[in-house]
Amino acid sequence: MRFRPIAVVIAVSALALAAAVQAGTKSTATAPTLVTATQKQIDLAATSLLSDPAIRAARDSVLKSWSALPPASLKDGKEQLEGAVDDLVFSAARAAVERDQFGPSIFWTLTPPYVAGEDSAPGGRFGIDTPDRIYRAVSVSPALRYVIRGQRAAQPSNGDFLFEVHQNFVSRVLGSLSARDIDIDADGNFAITVDASPSEGRRNHLTLPPDASSLLIRDTLADWDRQSPNRLTIELVGGEPSRAGLDQARLDAATTIKAYAEVNSKILDLVAKTPVNEIKLAVRTGDHGIEGAIAGVSRFSIKDDEALVATLDPQTAAYLGVQLTDPWGRSIPYWDHISSLSNRQAVKNQDGTFTFVIAPRDPGYRNWLDTNGLNDGVAAVRFEDFGKADIDKIVRRWKLVKVAELPQILPADAARVTPEERAAQIAARKAGFDKRLIN
Repeated sequence: MRFRPIAVVIAVSALALAAAVQAGTKSTATAPTLVTATQKQIDLAATSLLSDPAIRAARDSVLKSWSALPPASLKDGKEQLEGAVDDLVFSAARAAVERDQFGPSIFWTLTPPYVAGEDSAPGGRFGIDTPDRIYRAVSVSPALRYVIRGQRAAQPSNGDFLFEVHQNFVSRVLGSLSARDIDIDADGNFAITVDASPSEGRRNHLTLPPDASSLLIRDTLADWDRQSPNRLTIELVGGEPSRAGLDQARLDAATTIKAYAEVNSKILDLVAKTPVNEIKLAVRTGDHGIEGAIAGVSRFSIKDDEALVATLDPQTAAYLGVQLTDPWGRSIPYWDHISSLSNRQAVKNQDGTFTFVIAPRDPGYRNWLDTNGLNDGVAAVRFEDFGKADIDKIVRRWKLVKVAELPQILPADAARVTPEERAAQIAARKAGFDKRLIN
């Protein structure tokens, strides 16, 4: 897969925008699930806004304010700062474009930079995004009525999926509908109604409260090789959409940049309060992340000759994931680095636990989590879809050690890899990620 510099992406997008907007958006059974025709139009329009003076000013304001935050005092924080701000800015521009020019249209968000054929887009990651998650969003209004239609992939499909109502894409959850609350037919098809009316016991219905303005949709893919996100479409069945156009999107994008930056800053503030190389898990309340899930973050600070060893007990959780980000909460390039592992990707210990080795350099163990050379960053742990859980017994070990000590610390049967096996592991990971762009 190829990645283009952002300047090239902007130039190509500006030339292609007018033609792309004229393209049809009708999907077919073989059309990509994520990089749809509408997605391409939204991304082209959003990219064309990045050089707008108002958006550049909003970007510079975030850059200035973040320069005073704790991550900016770190060498890795300084080096990653501009890239992290640029990702957040593009994500905000994309949301504004969908709302003001293409809404309601379900679009892929919190994305890595991608090139799919002749189409490309910059990255849009922030907020401790999860590589195992497909995030999509759509603007909505409680004054209107919608139907979202979906089709699950042939088995095995995605592990789980969730629809959330927000005031904006990064606000507290106002309501949700999970896979277990949705009736799905034998062919994997489903439809849910979305409007201001109360559910009153109805299944497949999502109520929009008066302050709702967006939906966030999450698909969990623990197995990148075999699992795929749902195909989704949205239809407006009552009322008329309010599309202010691209000029309004320029203004709204600047406001959205500020809102996103404030949310990310709050997340970073919480991370900064956690002791270095320690972790404490908590049950999510819906303020950020999936309500009811168990999660935690750790600020890591690891020298080149050190490793952070994490042994976790998934207990009854159907999903366990450990992901790494830079100091700003932007995921480390996971498409070609093993910067995240799920319980479907990692190798278990004999007792059912998982031991991960977080390190800047490859220690030769199968469950290595690659910091991509960063000595400082964030490690996030997520447990989802579980029955009973003893939260105090999930983390068996979270300890900074010397790499030379690993043979004495890790289980005797901890899986090791040769350089050739590591290359094959990374190649398989790339192939699993590339499926998202073409399937």
